[in-house]
Amino acid sequence: MPMVKNLENVHQELMDIARESARLSYTKYTSDDVEKLQNRLRGIDSQYNEGAFGDMSSTSDCGRYEEEGQAQVSNELEKVHKTLHVMLSRIDN
Repeated sequence: MPMVKNLENVHQELMDIARESARLSYTKYTSDDVEKLQNRLRGIDSQYNEGAFGDMSSTSDCGRYEEEGQAQVSNELEKVHKTLHVMLSRIDN
């Protein structure tokens, strides 16, 4: 599915965080390692919460529910959050 440009950038950042978390999961990582990824994810969360993932009030297509790719990026965001949560839960304290 095609995405609008701002979502494409968010998607790429999410995929980069997902790759980094997968790479880390095969090493002896620390909570600091996961926290760095979570901080990057917070930036994306802020954009999402501020509505930067799409202009729902656009009049170019009155029937449009969401920007193209918005649901996909939202699902990816949730998956990365869950992955990082699991990684944190596996750290020996």
